[in-house]
Amino acid sequence: MSDAIRKSILMFLTCFLLSPCSAQTGKSAEIRQPAVSGQFYPSDAGELKRIVSSLLDDVPPSINQKIGGKIIGIIAPHAGYVFSGHVAAYGFKAVEGKNYDTVVIIGQSHHSYLNKAAIYSGGGFRTPLGDVPTDTRFIEQLIRLAGPGLVEKNDVPHVPEHSLEVLIPFLQVIMPPDSPHGAVHSERAAARTTTAAENTYKFRIVPILVGQFSIDTCKRIAEKIVETAKTTPGKKILYVISTDMSHYPEYSEAVRADTSALEVLKKYAPKLLAKHNEKLLSKGTRNLSCVLCGEQAVIIGMYVTKMLGANKVNVLQYANSGDIPRYGDKSRVVGYCSVAFVQTGKSASADEHVSPEHGGVIDALLKKKGETKMFSVTDKNQKELLVLARKTIMEFLKTRKPPHYETTDAEITKPAAVFVTLKKKGHLRGCIGTTVPQLPLYETVQRMAAASAFEDHRFSPVSEKELADIKIEISVLSPMTRVQSAEEIIPHKHGVVVRSGGRSGLFLPQVWEHFSNKDEFLGELCSQKAGLKPDAWKDADTELYAFTVFAFEEK
Repeated sequence: MSDAIRKSILMFLTCFLLSPCSAQTGKSAEIRQPAVSGQFYPSDAGELKRIVSSLLDDVPPSINQKIGGKIIGIIAPHAGYVFSGHVAAYGFKAVEGKNYDTVVIIGQSHHSYLNKAAIYSGGGFRTPLGDVPTDTRFIEQLIRLAGPGLVEKNDVPHVPEHSLEVLIPFLQVIMPPDSPHGAVHSERAAARTTTAAENTYKFRIVPILVGQFSIDTCKRIAEKIVETAKTTPGKKILYVISTDMSHYPEYSEAVRADTSALEVLKKYAPKLLAKHNEKLLSKGTRNLSCVLCGEQAVIIGMYVTKMLGANKVNVLQYANSGDIPRYGDKSRVVGYCSVAFVQTGKSASADEHVSPEHGGVIDALLKKKGETKMFSVTDKNQKELLVLARKTIMEFLKTRKPPHYETTDAEITKPAAVFVTLKKKGHLRGCIGTTVPQLPLYETVQRMAAASAFEDHRFSPVSEKELADIKIEISVLSPMTRVQSAEEIIPHKHGVVVRSGGRSGLFLPQVWEHFSNKDEFLGELCSQKAGLKPDAWKDADTELYAFTVFAFEEK
């Protein structure tokens, strides 16, 4: 990859990209003009509609079966569509076909310092697909109820801002112009021929940008949004929260940070989330500049949806920029999530309490007590997963996309941490995996198979002609267990993770066959995989974690 292409990609990844519109003055037009059209998403209406529709069509139809209740709000990422569009599509697919009169969109200001929430005062937002009007009555009522200390009309931060803009084309496609609210797929397809100038959208938006506010301020703003919503009880409102996740750590650290943040998010406790993110940043993970770039927007969204009756946080999809085969630079990534706030009919949880012993879900996941347990995968599912891994690699060679796969088998739909290893005539040809269970076992196998074949930087991408000579091995990892010393590590049984000073490395149990003793194994793990001194495993501040694997391979 050339330096020019790499720089161009990083420009897309950053949430601080300045568009030509950033040079405009604070006085905006009645309709807010696109700031990142042609950069974050296509400027041609037909191409934009085709891409968004394709992203939505790629979401498995089973997504709606997993919601389990009424969606009050969603979280969606706001990077360029090539990076985060496939993740954002999960949230919007989950609300496709619903009736919404108003969409309240809350995002973080990346260009202006704000000491109060800023609402756009013009008549609407324009994208290549047309103009979406603002809900002026909702806006006026919110400003009146909140008072001058919390919310104001302020167009300045909206002019260059991308965090709200990039989500609007998804709304325009799932609620097409001149059709009933919540148009279904066939109507969406029919709308593809409509020109932007002809489009009249019936839903309205409330565009809100926020700053680095305190938890108390976030809660007060949320209370006023809810109070405003309740003044029009017949109005159907969706709350859309805009945020990306971890910024700029290497791939495995991003997955670790993002997974831990999502686990805390599912507890539906805003204070706990803020405390966890603060602690995670204090760990000094290399290049980790934030956990949620829209943290205050997320906190407001949590409070709003919870006050309106939501009681469950459903993580619909997670990925990061390193997962993009064509562009993914795993040394410096940005994370993305799609989340639904759902009302299940059960009672909402009591007020949150932050325990002083709270150390972050990262520690909870990796410090579980007790001996690592062996486990297995049935013969039937072993064969199923190996076939799926090979089909995924073959399909990627042709289309750069994984094959569609659905199953209801409980064993392979459970989240699992997986490594996929490729060997060509007995020699390593690729090996990539994840240490944190986030996605279903079958989906993780698909992702890691493609990554091992095409993204292991130690090897050239696998070609079609050599695929017949490659044997696939799948290793499913047990949960990690923190060990107090190397004495607890059992050779040939335990895989090991070492962590120190923001660096980490992992060896699977299969690697023991290359070493004659434990000292050599741990020394090479520290130096080769974690970039530490060979005897770092002996240091008191170095953390060691043990795990087992259930491995199986093609015959």
